[in-house]
Amino acid sequence: MKGDFRRYLAAKESVDDRAFVPGVRRLVRSDLADRPDGVRLLDAGAGTGPFLRRLLAWDAPDLTYVAVDADGVNLERARERVVAAPAAGYAVDADGERAGDFDGPGETVGSLSLTGENAVDVRFVRGDALDAADAGGWDLLVAQAFVDLLDPAGVDRLLDGLVPGGRFYFPITFDGGTAFSPAHDADDAVLSAYHDTMNVGDRLGSRAGRRLERHLDARDVDYVAADADWSVRPVGGGGDEGEADYPADEAYFLRVIVDTVADAVRGRVDEATRRRWHRTRRRELDARQLEFAARNRDVTGIV
Repeated sequence: MKGDFRRYLAAKESVDDRAFVPGVRRLVRSDLADRPDGVRLLDAGAGTGPFLRRLLAWDAPDLTYVAVDADGVNLERARERVVAAPAAGYAVDADGERAGDFDGPGETVGSLSLTGENAVDVRFVRGDALDAADAGGWDLLVAQAFVDLLDPAGVDRLLDGLVPGGRFYFPITFDGGTAFSPAHDADDAVLSAYHDTMNVGDRLGSRAGRRLERHLDARDVDYVAADADWSVRPVGGGGDEGEADYPADEAYFLRVIVDTVADAVRGRVDEATRRRWHRTRRRELDARQLEFAARNRDVTGIV
């Protein structure tokens, strides 16, 4: 990934917000609200904690939330953001002593407790998300934009960590569609090579969404799935509205995507073609003319 990764994660939150499938999210939210107090939730590959901040706006039972990521700085940022701006109606105990009962693998880098209509005890753990899943006993397991990094055995480890009747939620699972507009004559070569970089060994990779669904079918898992596509384009312009521009920090998000694609295909595409594609896309981005879309799937189910 090119650029400032944590700024990229923050910039993509508004892109994700548009992509999430409301019906799939309602299923997860309703299921969680119907569970008794004491829910154990694992956020696998939690990053800077966007799902935690969204969860705090839901009706939920008392729960323990364990956020696991390989990058401890991501987790420190996640904790800082909640402490600095807690969700409406919550008081924050920055020491979070109540969250001290998680004894799974990994290094705890912080904890906190939030009290409002419900109590949410949070532990931030630097480590391997699959090892945390192996600890078992999870009522809800969230893995956003993560499954494409796994092979089928890794998916099984996530699912096997759930209690019987436990729910998994895999939003923004990439599924092999990347497109830019306006069209460029090198798009087919560049984007095909880019997708190929994701296909390492038996990793679900560039077709993760459909491969995940076939795997769930083979396991006879009850699930629902729907398209949750990213879409970024300049908005506004014309009349008295001024020039069109990208919302929030989405120009930075798109810059990282363009630079990452161009860097990933180095040595896989004719160098002159790669440079020409990259220069054109950067110029279109700077002129607020570039549009981007990627195909993702939101997938949830019960084991």
